Amino acid sequence: MKVLLINPSITQKEVYAKYSAGAPCLPPLGLCYLAAVLVEEGHQTKILDCVAENLSLSQLQKEVDEFKPSLVGVTSTTVSYEAAQETIDAIKEMDHGIKTVLGGAHISALPQATMEESENVDIGVFGEGEHTLVEIVERLEKRETLEGVKSTIVKQNGRLIMNKPRDPIKNLDEIPFPARHLLKDLRLYSHTPFRGAKFMTTMITSRGCPFHCGFCDQAVFGRIWRYHSPEYVIAEMSFLKEKYGIDFISFEDDNFMLSKKRTIEICQRMVKNNLNLFWSCLGHANEVDDEVLQWMKKAGCQTIYLGIESGSPRILDLINKKASIDEIRKGVEKIKAHKISVTGSFILGLPTETKEDMEKTIDFALNLPLDGVTFFIFTPYPNTPLRELAFKHGKVSDKWKKYSGHPGSLPFIPDGMDEEFLLNIQKQAYRRFLLRPSYLVKHLGTFANRKSLRNGLKFLDALLSR
Repeated sequence: MKVLLINPSITQKEVYAKYSAGAPCLPPLGLCYLAAVLVEEGHQTKILDCVAENLSLSQLQKEVDEFKPSLVGVTSTTVSYEAAQETIDAIKEMDHGIKTVLGGAHISALPQATMEESENVDIGVFGEGEHTLVEIVERLEKRETLEGVKSTIVKQNGRLIMNKPRDPIKNLDEIPFPARHLLKDLRLYSHTPFRGAKFMTTMITSRGCPFHCGFCDQAVFGRIWRYHSPEYVIAEMSFLKEKYGIDFISFEDDNFMLSKKRTIEICQRMVKNNLNLFWSCLGHANEVDDEVLQWMKKAGCQTIYLGIESGSPRILDLINKKASIDEIRKGVEKIKAHKISVTGSFILGLPTETKEDMEKTIDFALNLPLDGVTFFIFTPYPNTPLRELAFKHGKVSDKWKKYSGHPGSLPFIPDGMDEEFLLNIQKQAYRRFLLRPSYLVKHLGTFANRKSLRNGLKFLDALLSR
């Protein structure tokens, strides 16, 4: 079959509002994994990343007309859900016979509700999509029904049929490398300057997260941590360097450092194979270990991105962070002692959070030896514990386009506060952290190339504007 996979068009401005100049544009690895298994099974597959390629709906329709797919799969986060609907509507407008599949984080969190309101979606996929999509394509190719295809929700005789969930893939090494060659150009993608400004790409070496932070949903990959072997990870890194000339890899695992033994073995193999690649990863502050950090530094780790979230002990307990203020501080200091940069992620405007709590968070960020920060506005994502709390302690929007951590208009406004106050405190937090003379002098090298400098100046202008 001819299968077209689409990352729907939503601009950086729509997602990150005034902070779009400092925003990342990352490869749609989920689609690349799906494409890889389809290609392996012999299906003609194409990826359109409407975000990176800046494609309008009319340009998308032209691409569809030229490729003439039998099936179109569209991925969607919550903030891009409306764009995904518009994309599928535009495809059905061209040819109602094209089968449409919707997958991704949003429908995984709300499968029934999403299908009920999506008239032109034929098949919904929740959870991991590789095996599910291959089975869908094979069934359609043989003109068989989709009855019993796990992790799907399908329309049949005017009603929705919700099939059982599929078990998570146990051996991730059986999945081929993501089909990055189907992306138009890897140089269209970049991370924030804090995570590396060189020729970069992303990798995911594990799936699932055993933690239960109240603001996070794990409907796609689940709570069971599964991982690629160190051999697989090194093979993919070597491939990226040799095939594309990649300089920097951003590991996008929820927690790259979860297994001390595995992390050390990966780092040892990086050194042994003389990869000479720089990289960054995400981690948990109270898991850092001197032996692990020593090997990470030796293997080329430049930055660790920590989800710190708050400087208020009460809020850390509320969100079930499982880390104390003291543990976080010690974790950051330990990383810095190994000369690895640290970027901290914080959340402002949580349910029941007071102005004093937010001030504690900003002060905590200022007093930690951080090299970078992200101050998100709380987003009450579907299927999360804090969403229910948000309904009890404020106003929750039903406009999915607002569901971004840097919105132009807020998805949640806590009781006793207003939108203007929260947007202003986010801006003030960035100003107080980034515009310190000592910080600017120390991090001038971050903006060494023309693109980083241009985006940095735009970001600075956003901070200084009223």
